[in-house]
Amino acid sequence: MIFQGQYYSPMAQISGFTAFISLMIGFILGGIVLIKAIKTRQRIIFLFFLCIIFTLSPWYPSGLGYIYWLITEEPLPYKIYLVIGLAGVPIAIIAWLDIYMNTINPGKKNLVLILFTIFSVIFEIYLFYYLNFAPGAPVEEVLGVFDNPENITDIDYRSFVLIYLTSLIGIAVITGIHFSIMSMKIEENPEFKYKGRFLFVAFILFGVAGIFDAIVPMDVFLLIIIRLVLMATTFCFYVGFILPKWVNKLLKIAE
Repeated sequence: MIFQGQYYSPMAQISGFTAFISLMIGFILGGIVLIKAIKTRQRIIFLFFLCIIFTLSPWYPSGLGYIYWLITEEPLPYKIYLVIGLAGVPIAIIAWLDIYMNTINPGKKNLVLILFTIFSVIFEIYLFYYLNFAPGAPVEEVLGVFDNPENITDIDYRSFVLIYLTSLIGIAVITGIHFSIMSMKIEENPEFKYKGRFLFVAFILFGVAGIFDAIVPMDVFLLIIIRLVLMATTFCFYVGFILPKWVNKLLKIAE
């Protein structure tokens, strides 16, 4: 298999450690959102919880794989890496589009969700077919390959996987910016303007983190910067949707 004879270089360990810290921040904030969703029984807050948890899916293999390596001294198996990194991504985009369409254009929500569900089912079939039912196929070329021997925690996705992920990032960023601008235009409620500003920053940062991690070759310095961007993204998403009381107070004091 692809990992045989490889080890965790210093860059791979930095990548895994920073990804793990990013995940821990996401899980903590996601847990806070889930508790709020359970207490308030608001569906939109639960959908936001799904957005937080599954938007981080592409970074699961790096972060959780690092802990796996610390325990076993072995990298994650290729199949497990791809499943935990990709299988949950459709949940994030469908949950987000549910929030977006329900707010912006409820009449077309079902149509949009059906189309993206079909698109995502095709993606899942593609993923699991090449992982389990095509032993003679060039699996790495149609799914993903580890091109950088110095960093075996981060995969370079290929073919339809890359198309699917980049299209979702583009759609999420475009709809997210539109959603945040609409929120900032609500004059009668200052809290919506605050939320819109944080969401605007969050979606911009998410686009940067997603594109760089998926496509751009990175050295150690750039890797750390992008992981810091990912942490800031998760925090801005949390504040933009929930606007905790302590943040609201700080913003009012600042004004």
